Formats: sequence, structure tokens, C-alpha cells
Amino acid sequence: MKIASSTVKTVDRLVEVLGCFSADQPAWTLTDLSVRLGWPKSTLHRFLVSLEMHGILRRDPTDKLWRLGYRLVVWGQLAADSNALSHVARPVMEELGRLTGEAVILTVYQEGQVVCIDKVETKHLVRLALTVGTRRPPYAGASSKILMAYLSEEEIAAIIERGLSPLCKNTITDPNVLRAELARIRQEGYAISYEETDPDSWGVATPICDQHGHIVAAIGIAGPTFRFTDELSKRYVALCHQAAQQICARLGSR
Repeated sequence: MKIASSTVKTVDRLVEVLGCFSADQPAWTLTDLSVRLGWPKSTLHRFLVSLEMHGILRRDPTDKLWRLGYRLVVWGQLAADSNALSHVARPVMEELGRLTGEAVILTVYQEGQVVCIDKVETKHLVRLALTVGTRRPPYAGASSKILMAYLSEEEIAAIIERGLSPLCKNTITDPNVLRAELARIRQEGYAISYEETDPDSWGVATPICDQHGHIVAAIGIAGPTFRFTDELSKRYVALCHQAAQQICARLGSR
């Protein structure tokens, strides 16, 4: 069955609108959203009202700002519940968090970025400012570099070509240094970062394989630098390896 071009265009517009909402910009005025999208205000308003009728967006009666609606919360929970990787990894992550006392994160590579798809929070008051859904470039941070290391040479070259902008004082911005780091990661099977993405933060990570031996995700431990030591990093790398192997086994890997 051929799908009408108008239907495809509507879906494209829906994705374009929803893509404007983020943790940094959770609410929009009609005017600002019109400028961002480059749509006429009248056209955009009709579209937003239609989405509001379906619970996809909502307009706050107090401040008149547009925000994501309740239906996305429902769909998001269904997506999380049906995500086999998160479902399988969650108990392993919780045990890893119990053993280390630090935050445990699960990340995947998607369209040139690394996305946090699950996180077990630390019980310490000082925590890593990373939430589920956060997207970061693949060249900075332990959980990002471990995934980048196992990409094809063509994909690695494309990432480098797009530029290695510094995120923090220790972000690797030299392509040759980055390639050497990725080679070391492939050889040793783990990644470490120290203030590469955020000030006063560190992390370690190892890869997770599926039943076919393909790298599908990374599991990492992260925390503030004042709780970091070389001895702890070695212990955490070993624990991450064990956790990754457990998740691999649960996914049916040999």
C-alpha cells in the first residue's frame, strides 16, 4: 500500500516539532517555536492545537507555554518497558551501583551521537549531571569513546571530519591522539575519562555485545573526581567487565 505524500509530510512535521523540545528547552512560546521552525504562526498554531487534542502537546493555561503532553509519557514508558536491552541490563546495573556506590549508565550509539538510555543513580549527594535521554558526541567520555572505538573506520573518520569541539578541559581534540586512544581501547577493552565532558567528573566503561558478538551498548560507572583513585578505577573496570559479560549472557551471547 502506497502512503500518501501528505501523510509522510505530516509525520515529518510532527517529528520536527517534537525535536525542538529538550531538557534545555522544555517549553516554547508560539512565536519562538515559529521562528525556530520557520513556519508561519497561523500554520503552526493549527498544528499545535491538533497535537494538543491528541495529548501529544499541552499549552499551560498559566504561562501559555507549549510543553510535551501526557501521551508521550505513556508512550515513553511503554518504549522503556519494551526495550529488551534496558530490561535485561537493569538488575545488573542496580547490582553494580550497589557494589560501587556510584552512578551506573547504559549508553548506545545512534546517528553520530551517544545516548544515555538508562541510569542507576548514586546515593551520594554529589552526583553526575547526566540524565536518561542525554545525547553527547562520541569522542568524549568513557561511555562514548568505548562505543566509538568499535565503529567502522568510515564512521570514525566522519565523526572526526565533523570536528572535535572541546566539552571540558581534557576533551581530546587532536584527531591523531583520539585515534591512538581508540586503538588502545580496542586493545584493552575499556575506556577511562577524566574531566572530558564535565568539570570534576570521571568515568570508566566497557562494551556490551549482543548474541552475534556485535557491540550494541556500553555500561559505565561515573562520579566526581574527589572520589576517584587509580585503584578504584582498576576495580571499577573489572566490575564493568563482569557486568557487561552478565548482560551479554542475558542477551544470549556466548
